[in-house]
Amino acid sequence: MSFFNNNNKIRNEVSKIMDEKLLEVSRDIIEHLEQGITSKELKLTLESMDLKDIEIKDAKRHHFLFETVLKLVAKNFNVYLYSVPGAGKTFMAQEIAKTLKLDFYFSGAVLEPYKLVGYRNAKGDYIETDFYRCFKNGGLFLFDEMDASNPEALITINAALANGFLDFPVGRVIAHDHFRLIGAGNTNGIDIGSGYTARQQLDITTLDRFIFLEMTYDEKLEERFARGFAFGKQYFERFIAARKIVFAEKLPLICSTRSLILGLRLIALGFSWKEVFDMTILKTALPKIKERIYSLIDGYMKKINKPLPATTIQKSVSEVEADGLKSNRVSRKK
Repeated sequence: MSFFNNNNKIRNEVSKIMDEKLLEVSRDIIEHLEQGITSKELKLTLESMDLKDIEIKDAKRHHFLFETVLKLVAKNFNVYLYSVPGAGKTFMAQEIAKTLKLDFYFSGAVLEPYKLVGYRNAKGDYIETDFYRCFKNGGLFLFDEMDASNPEALITINAALANGFLDFPVGRVIAHDHFRLIGAGNTNGIDIGSGYTARQQLDITTLDRFIFLEMTYDEKLEERFARGFAFGKQYFERFIAARKIVFAEKLPLICSTRSLILGLRLIALGFSWKEVFDMTILKTALPKIKERIYSLIDGYMKKINKPLPATTIQKSVSEVEADGLKSNRVSRKK
């Protein structure tokens, strides 16, 4: 009797464990279905790359948004990064592809759909595109300048993302399990702004398929980078002051991470900081604007080199700006 009793106990325990496991799996499925995720996407979510196995190398050299974007892309979310020019969107996408061990593919603004899906030439041969190769074989596709692309091209992207398959000139292709896409642009697709004349509003169906993240300049990362150059710290201080002035006065100038790197390379070649500014961030500025910016920066540098209590750059620049206005009034009276 004890034998049968033990067997019954074992059966009951096994049954209990299985019921709990089934309940746990059912909850996961219900949760995913409630969020509108298809069964194929659920399989991808459960079987895709495990972030625990991903090693982020040299984390200090990455933008502060890197880990957030990495997690989203790994779990098959479509991410749209928008920022002012030169914030490092392309570099981030390349580093994410490298971290996830995916091939990297790229396209700038697409004005015709065939730039994405390819075409047959006069001989009937199919001319492939990076998007086709990435969609079919897997990889990370960066669709840069999305907000400068033709709406018809975006409809092609919408169809591919919505259906998980797309009709190419060689027939229907199902998206690879490890196909990932990052979109990028200088605007959020709605608020275009006066400085982006080549941009246009994105269709609402396009906006709906992406997780939107604003990628601002990472000044801590920029400073770490600057310290690797001779006189980099001194140049960086002037560069940040110029950025604050440009932002405060809404000047049509760009003090991007890209322009900072160019400036640091020029400083390392022996150019003065004003020569570098003339060649990079102030290359389109009128002489009067240049003089004003240089004057404000000189005043700011004199202030921060004095043994005074630490103040924020924004406050220091505001004080210098006020001093500049006062001196202009005095000179006019004379």
